[in-house]
Amino acid sequence: MRTSAPSLTRQNLFCAAALGLIVLSAPFPMLQAVLHAALVLALAPRTESPLFGTLWALAAGWALEGTLRLYPHLGGTAWADMTLTLLASWMVGRWPLEGLKGWWVRLASLSLLHALLVHGAVRLATTSHPWGWGWFWTLLSVPLWGWLTWRLLHAGPSSGRR
Repeated sequence: MRTSAPSLTRQNLFCAAALGLIVLSAPFPMLQAVLHAALVLALAPRTESPLFGTLWALAAGWALEGTLRLYPHLGGTAWADMTLTLLASWMVGRWPLEGLKGWWVRLASLSLLHALLVHGAVRLATTSHPWGWGWFWTLLSVPLWGWLTWRLLHAGPSSGRR
């Protein structure tokens, strides 16, 4: 049984809410990194219209770079976010998921790739920069935000059972 895709309006509303939370959580960089990864890797990727997902990833990258004080603001995060969102959109179309455990594995692997790609892109745009612990907290909290995004995006008609 395949899961149904969320509507474009619903997904855009979730992306807008996550982007607002990224900006509002600027005093808490660990939480901000988790929200950023959830937006880029889980909420934004869409098979039918990858342009919307790419634009949300671009906005998330610039919002994150703009709110961090010790981080270079040259667009490396936005470029890496757009690349990973396009990869995740391709994966959604190529290998649709049928369960939560597969979703967690996909998000964990994409989170590791996201951390490496973001720091590599920022290093290319500038010189060395502080890594911080955001990647660790993002990977550690994959079961929490993975479950939440699964419920938000793939909430279909209930079966009537509890």
